Amino acid sequence: MTAACSRSVSGRAADMNALRERINALALGDRTVARDVTSALIKTNHATLLYMSAARHSEAWNELGHAAHRLAGSLRMLQCRRETALALRLERAALEHDALTAVALLPGVTEAITALNEQLDALLA
Repeated sequence: MTAACSRSVSGRAADMNALRERINALALGDRTVARDVTSALIKTNHATLLYMSAARHSEAWNELGHAAHRLAGSLRMLQCRRETALALRLERAALEHDALTAVALLPGVTEAITALNEQLDALLA
């Protein structure tokens, strides 16, 4: 999978700048708020991945679907179109109790969110 939230093939620096701009827009240009938003996103994304993994292992498909829905909302906020689409596919599969599809999609979602969190963490450095 390519870098999270990338809209072009121009490279990681462009992806990071675009992500920084999106977060700054959410924070209305306030650097302290931008750092707080970034930290909150990292923590929330990490917690959501853990929750989705536990839901998958306990075959709690509705819970997995609801978590994927919340994740898609966060990704939409950052304009991560590809990742949002992936989370929505996972949501649909989980809520339809399509275990095979949900189990197949979860590693891709996990990889995408892990890459996004790495990018977000780099913004804090």
